[in-house]
Amino acid sequence: MDFRLGIKNRIFGAYVLVLALGAMLAFLVYTDSQHVADTSRGLTGTAVPQLSAINTLKLDLLTQESVLYRYYVDHDRQRFLADYARMDNVCATGFVNIAEALGQHALLQSVQNDYSRLSQIGRDLDQALNKKPRNMNRAEKLLAEAGAIVNRIHRELDELAANVAARVQQGGARAEATVETMQNRVILFAGAIFIISLFVGYYLISFLNEQTERRRLAMFPERNPNPVLQLSPDGAVLYANPSAKDLLKKIDVEKSDVHELLPRDISQRLSALRAKPMTHETCEYLAAGRHWLECGIHWIPDLERFHVYVADITERKQAQERLIHQAYHDANTKLPNRLMFEEEFERRVYANDRAGMRAALLLMGVDRFRVVIESMGHDIGDLLLQAVAARLKHLLGEVRGQVRESTLYRMEGDRFAILVPGFATNQNPVWLGEQILEEMQQPFHALGREYHLSLSIGISVYPLDGQDAETLLRNAEAAMQRAKRQGGERLECYTRDMNERAAEWLALENELRHAEEHDELRLYYQPQVDIASGRVIGAEALLRWEHPKLGLLMPSQFLALSEESELVVSLGEWVLYTACAQAAAASTPATQALTVSVNIPARQFAQPDLAKRVAAVLQEAGLPPSRLELEITEGVAMQDIARTIAILTELKKLGVKFAVDDFGTGFSSLSYLKRFPLDKLKIDQSFVHGLPADEHDAAITRAVIALGQSLKLKVIAEGVETLEQLALLRDQGCDEYQGNFFSKPVPAQDFSKLLARANT
Repeated sequence: MDFRLGIKNRIFGAYVLVLALGAMLAFLVYTDSQHVADTSRGLTGTAVPQLSAINTLKLDLLTQESVLYRYYVDHDRQRFLADYARMDNVCATGFVNIAEALGQHALLQSVQNDYSRLSQIGRDLDQALNKKPRNMNRAEKLLAEAGAIVNRIHRELDELAANVAARVQQGGARAEATVETMQNRVILFAGAIFIISLFVGYYLISFLNEQTERRRLAMFPERNPNPVLQLSPDGAVLYANPSAKDLLKKIDVEKSDVHELLPRDISQRLSALRAKPMTHETCEYLAAGRHWLECGIHWIPDLERFHVYVADITERKQAQERLIHQAYHDANTKLPNRLMFEEEFERRVYANDRAGMRAALLLMGVDRFRVVIESMGHDIGDLLLQAVAARLKHLLGEVRGQVRESTLYRMEGDRFAILVPGFATNQNPVWLGEQILEEMQQPFHALGREYHLSLSIGISVYPLDGQDAETLLRNAEAAMQRAKRQGGERLECYTRDMNERAAEWLALENELRHAEEHDELRLYYQPQVDIASGRVIGAEALLRWEHPKLGLLMPSQFLALSEESELVVSLGEWVLYTACAQAAAASTPATQALTVSVNIPARQFAQPDLAKRVAAVLQEAGLPPSRLELEITEGVAMQDIARTIAILTELKKLGVKFAVDDFGTGFSSLSYLKRFPLDKLKIDQSFVHGLPADEHDAAITRAVIALGQSLKLKVIAEGVETLEQLALLRDQGCDEYQGNFFSKPVPAQDFSKLLARANT
C-alpha cells in the first residue's frame, strides 16, 4: 500500500512540474514571437516600399531618357512635349514617394539636383531641335549629358537601395537570433519534460505491471485452456480448473472424476518425485484408450503442494505419426520408400539369416519410362506409376503363399523393389520375376487412354551378392541395367562380372557421344526384295559404329547404351538425315526408284514436333517423301495408341510410308491396329529362323501374312537365311523379304553394284 501511495505522489509532483515548465515555455515563446513579428512588420511596412519606390523611379528615369532619344530621332515635337511632361510628372511623384519613405537623406538632395538639371536638358533639347536649321551638334551634347546624369542618378539610387538592404539584413539577423534563442529554449524545455516523462512512465509502468501481474496470476488457473490441478502430498485433488472438466467431457470417460486425467501410477510418481532432488517431471500416456495426454508434475516444497498441468497431445501425436509415415512412404504410390527398405532390411533379412534362409531383392525399372514423361507429361507418368504399383501389389497378394512376407517398395524415379526376406530355392525369386513380367503384359489405362508398359528386372541374392542393403541394391541395379540393354521386358540375375561390364559399357557410352564428330558412324543397307519378281524394291538403313579400337560394331553392341539418354535421339536424327541424303544422291535410275527404310527409336518418336523434323530433313536432303519408309516397333506403337495415330496421320499427310517392325513380338490389339495408317507389317526374324521346321513359327508367320492381307497391307519377312524359308514364305503369300539369303547389309558405296548384279 505504501509503495502504491508513493508512486501516486511522485506522479502528481511530476505532473505539476510539467505544467509549470509548460507555462514558462509558452510565455517565453510568446515574447520572442512578438519581437520577430515586430521585426517582420518593420521590414514589410518600411523597407519593401522604399525599395519599390527606388526601383520604380529608376525605371521612370530610363523611360524619360528614352523620350529624349526618340525626339532626337523622329523630331516629333508635339509627341515629345506630351510624353516629356507626363514623365516629368511621374518622376516628380517618384521623388515625393522616396522622400516620404526615406525622410531626410543627403543623397536624396543630390538626386533631386541632378534631376533638375535633367529637366533643363529636356527644354534645351527642344530649343536645339526646334530651330531652323536644327542644331544637331548641340542636341548630341545634351543627350550625352542627359545619359551621364541618368547614370549618376542610378548610382545614387543604388546606394540608397543598398542602405535600405543593409537595414533589412540587420533586422533579419536580429529576427534569426531571436528565433534561434526561441528554438534553444524549446529544446531545453522539451528535454526537461522528456526526462520527467521518463521517470513518470517508469513509475506508472511499474504500478500498472504490478496490478496486471496480480490480476493475471489470479486468473491463470481459471483461464488456462489446459487442465491445472493442485494435489496434496498424498495425491488428493485440492483444486481443478474448468478446463479439467472440459477435457473429461472431450475424452468421454464414464466417470467425472478428474483422477481419470492423471496417469494410473500417479501415486508412485508423486512419492518418487518427493524423494528425488529434482522437483518436476513430465510423462505421456494414453487415456480412455484413444486420447494421448501429457502431464507435467511440479513439487513445491514450501507449500507442500503438487501443481499438475495436463495437455491433450492427441493431434500432435497424430501429426508425428503422419510425418513418420510420409518420411517412410512414397507420396505418389503410398508404398514404403527406400528409407523404409534400408531400415527394414537388417531387421527382416538378418532374422531369416539366423534361421538359415536366404533373401532376394528384385529391382524393377519401367522400360522407356522417360519417353512417356517427355511425350505425355509428369501427371500421366504419376498415374501410370500408381497403376504399376497397384498391379504389383495385387500380384504379391496372390502369390503370398509362394513368397511369404515379401514387401513392395517404391524407390526413386521409375524404380520399384520387392524384398523377399526368406525363400527355399533360387527359383522362388526368378519365378516371382516371371510372374511380374507376365502380369505387365496387360495394358494400363490413364485418363481414358491405353498404355503398354514393361519392366526390366534385376535380381540379387543375400548373402551371395551382398551382405548389406546398399550392396544388394547396387548389384540388383547392375542386373537390371543389363536387362534393359538386352531390350528390356526381361529379368537378369546378378553375376560377379556385371559391375566390370557396366564400367566397360560406361566408357563405351562416353566414346559413343563423340562418334559422330569423329566421323565414326556408318550406314549399311540391306536390300528388300519383292518375292514374286525377285527384284530389289528398297533397302533398310542399318547403323554401324566403326570404333577405332574395337572395329566395326553392330547396333546390338552399342545402341542399348543410348536408350536411356538423349543420345538415342541424336543418333536417330543422324541416321534419318544420312539415309535420306544418300538415297537422294543415288546416281543410277534403278537406285533412284528405291524406297529407303529408317527405324525410328522410341525417344525420337516421342518428340512432339517429329512431323516437322521429318519434313525439314526431306526438304534439306531433296528426297521425295514417297521414297521414305519409317519403321516403328510394335511396342512403341502400342505405348500410347491415341498419340501414335495422331503422329502417323500427320506424317502420312507428307507422303511418308510406315511399317510396324518386329511384328508379332508384342501384344497388339487388332482393333487399334486397323486404325493405324500403315503400309506394311514386318515379320520379326525370331519367327523366320525356325522355318520351315518349327510348326509354331510357321503358324505365326501364316497368321501375320493373313492379317496383313485382310488389312490390305504389304507383309515383309526379315532374317531370311535359306531357300527353304523363302519357299515357305512364298507359299504362304508373303510379299517381300530381306536377309542374308539375298545379301548381307553392305556400305552405301557397294549397294549400287549389288543392285546392278541383282537386277540383271
